[in-house]
Amino acid sequence: MTIYVVQTGDSVDSIASAYGISANSIIYNNQLSYPYRLAVGQALLLSSGESSAERRNVIAGGYAYPFIRRFTLTETLPYLTDLFIFSYGFTTEGDLIPPQLDDTWMVEQAREKNVRPILTLTPFGPDGRFSNYLINVLVNDLEVQQRLIDHLLETAELKKYGGIDIDFEYILAEDRISFAEFVTRVRIAGNAAGYPVSVALAPKTSDNQPGLLYGGKDYGLLGEAANHVLLMTYEWGYT
Repeated sequence: MTIYVVQTGDSVDSIASAYGISANSIIYNNQLSYPYRLAVGQALLLSSGESSAERRNVIAGGYAYPFIRRFTLTETLPYLTDLFIFSYGFTTEGDLIPPQLDDTWMVEQAREKNVRPILTLTPFGPDGRFSNYLINVLVNDLEVQQRLIDHLLETAELKKYGGIDIDFEYILAEDRISFAEFVTRVRIAGNAAGYPVSVALAPKTSDNQPGLLYGGKDYGLLGEAANHVLLMTYEWGYT
């Protein structure tokens, strides 16, 4: 496989000719739609048919909603290690709220392709947006935390999930330590039940970076709290 960056004057046919591959393979590998227009700077995956003597093992994950097209999920799963199913919410009492659409089929398809399905936990309020009020209540009440952790483990076992991801945004700066302690409790309980626990991090450039996305994320504490972390660098694409 080769990554090619589109230059001025390129077309699918000219790139295919230059690399000795079929135009159809470029169209298929990159899910291009007719009339196959390309943008300068666009990255294309080219299948050269050659195998590399030196290969690396990577972990590749992707977030997906239960309303994803079945075709899209089926075509993507062979390239993933983990499928982060988006998402489960919770109440101020610690009750777990499932996705609006049934996620069972996604878990089943992931497992059929030897991809680990990950239960993604988000603090969405009634308006469908991240709520730092929900986060504040949760991370400062041990009884609410324990109820939520119990529900997480029950659901993970029932649905045959393979891990838990904590994707919280807009955490208040004063809750940064309490949030890390909550992640630690989820990781300890999750690991005991056989589930790895990850946490999503806003892409900070310094520890004291101001802003609602950054103040509540303590890289050092969360690095210790979770089994692994995800850097949400996709935010750089639209900010």
